[in-house]
Parts: sequence; structure tokens; C-alpha cells
Amino acid sequence: MNKLIFLSLSLILCLIGCQNASDKIQNNKSNEVASKQQPANSSVNDDGVSAQIIDNGGQAQFSWTNEGGQVWDFGTIKQGDSPEFTFTFVNNGTEPMIISNAKGSCGCTVPSWPKEPIPPKGTGEINVKFNSKNKKGAQNKTVTLTANTTPPNTKLRVTGNIEVIE
Repeated sequence: MNKLIFLSLSLILCLIGCQNASDKIQNNKSNEVASKQQPANSSVNDDGVSAQIIDNGGQAQFSWTNEGGQVWDFGTIKQGDSPEFTFTFVNNGTEPMIISNAKGSCGCTVPSWPKEPIPPKGTGEINVKFNSKNKKGAQNKTVTLTANTTPPNTKLRVTGNIEVIE
């Protein structure tokens, strides 16, 4: 009698386990088919919801018009001086340019940038102020612009030399 109960329970557990395994295999096959049908720039989340990533970025393009392009060499200055420079550009892209951020590599390099969109063929300016307080010798700083360009980050360079006057 105990053997019959044991065999019955074993058979029931096996059927339940096999059904769960079968369900998992079927779900995996469905997910594989769904993922093969999705475009390369789309995804399916855990709930099976499909989302396509639309990237309209890269339609705007910087074209630097100032002498030196993306590099400003302020030359040799005295420690404590705060020279400023304006990088000028044209949006040579087909979409309005939106600069979402500009960040200096340190607190001594402070940019300001246009907050409004720059239309195609429109011009813009990035003003950069460098504070040489407590600095000496050769300097090489960057300003990273984030915009709807390809690539999305563009680096401007600020270089020069600081003399310590005692």
C-alpha cells in the first residue's frame, strides 16, 4: 500500500514538474521569436512590452568659426589673471541644435552657453572664463559640451602657461 501511494505521488510530482518545464520552454521560444522580430533599436521589457528607441540626435553639427577651432591657447598670463574667450560656431546640421550642458574639467574653467535652440545655419557662442588663482605652469583644461550631435559630447580645450610673480 505504501509503495502504491509513493508511486502515485511520484507520478503526480513528475507530471507537475514536466508541465512547468514545458511551460518554461514554450515561454523561452516565444521570447526568442519576439526578440528576433524586434528592430535592432528596440527592446522588450519583463512584462513583454515592446519599446522602440527613437534617436533623432545627430542632426545638428558644430562648425567652429573662431581662430583655433576647438582650442583656445591663452598664452602666458600672470597667476591670478582670469582671461575669457568666446568659441563661435555655426550649426551646419539639418535640425535645431540643443546644447543641454557644458562642463569644465575643473572649477577654474567655467563655460556659459546658449540655452535656446540654434537653428540650422544659425550661429552660437560658448564663453569660457579661466581662473588662474593658485595655478602655475602649463595648463590643459577641457570643456565638455553635450548636445544633439553625433557624437553627443564635444570637447573644447583651454591651454596656456601661468607665471608666478613674487
